[in-house]
Amino acid sequence: MKMRWIILLLALCALAAGIAGCRGEKPEEQAGYVLYFAAGSGENHGPALGTEAYTGPLSVAGGVEPMPSELVQALLAGPASEDLRSPFPKGITLHRCEFDPDQPGHLKVHLSEQYGELTDISLTLADYAIVLTLNQLENVESVEIISGGYAANYRSHQILTAAEALLTDELAD
Repeated sequence: MKMRWIILLLALCALAAGIAGCRGEKPEEQAGYVLYFAAGSGENHGPALGTEAYTGPLSVAGGVEPMPSELVQALLAGPASEDLRSPFPKGITLHRCEFDPDQPGHLKVHLSEQYGELTDISLTLADYAIVLTLNQLENVESVEIISGGYAANYRSHQILTAAEALLTDELAD
């Protein structure tokens, strides 16, 4: 059990180092919304996550922002760029996105049971691809990902925020 925690800690450190190497503008500096995907083939030591512009529909209700479910569907459809890859298992589907009425800004994303196949760094990459993408929406502060009706019991915590992801390496400057 102790070895499992050490491996998980090492994987999270590797993710933080990889995310720190993300190139390009910050999402708030780009026009429109971006989708986060795994970068490259996974064989290099570059950034762990990369972005591509969201080109889907905007919400009919607000006319300005896409709905959370539209962003998640775009993520699950995969990247258009050959430089990015989907961090999600094949066959995964979105059941629903719903805001928690007791916790303003907390969005629950319900995915099919295939999401539960992810572990370790693969789970972390997929989690933060979703969290960072959804956090661009004005009313989303935190995200909880539920697979097949259950939250992953091997995460250290269930409520995820974009602030947890290290997107720049200030020491490298």
